[in-house]
Amino acid sequence: MAAKSRTYGHIPGVPVGTTWTSRKECGKSGVHSPIQAGIHGDSHDNHGAFSICLSGGYEDNVDSGETIIYVGAGGQDPNEGTQIADQTFDTGPNKALLISHETKRPVRVVRGADENNYYAPAKGYRYDGLYIVQEAALTHGKKGYMMCRFKLERLQEDGLKPIPTKRTLTTDKMKRMLRRAR
Repeated sequence: MAAKSRTYGHIPGVPVGTTWTSRKECGKSGVHSPIQAGIHGDSHDNHGAFSICLSGGYEDNVDSGETIIYVGAGGQDPNEGTQIADQTFDTGPNKALLISHETKRPVRVVRGADENNYYAPAKGYRYDGLYIVQEAALTHGKKGYMMCRFKLERLQEDGLKPIPTKRTLTTDKMKRMLRRAR
């Protein structure tokens, strides 16, 4: 598992749109290995980030589907999940995403269930493709702390389907129900 999860780009045999019921299953696929961390990357030797997982962890994240404003790791109270300190680009996962901004290597994006996110799956986790880190900056977050802010844009590839939304999922469910009723 470790070798394929440290791959840039798609994981062979795991198409965009693949879903898992748990973060552990997603990790076994190699798409996003960490069970807890939102950023999987390596800041040593300029490797950069391999993947991120959006799962409602930071209130400063903004998911617009094709474009994501993603804040880095750190500064949260582990018990409360609220921001209590500044973030930095100095080491670890934030530095890995900064390196990805500089190198423009694609980063895999996984979305976890989040009732407040229009693009998140209703349950489990879903692989939504490759994104490029277009911007990286240190900015003030909603709580006033300095946050590592990254703007990611979805890489457009041939045959890439739109990201499912809560509306499209609901429409699909309704179509299935109508077919069954006939």
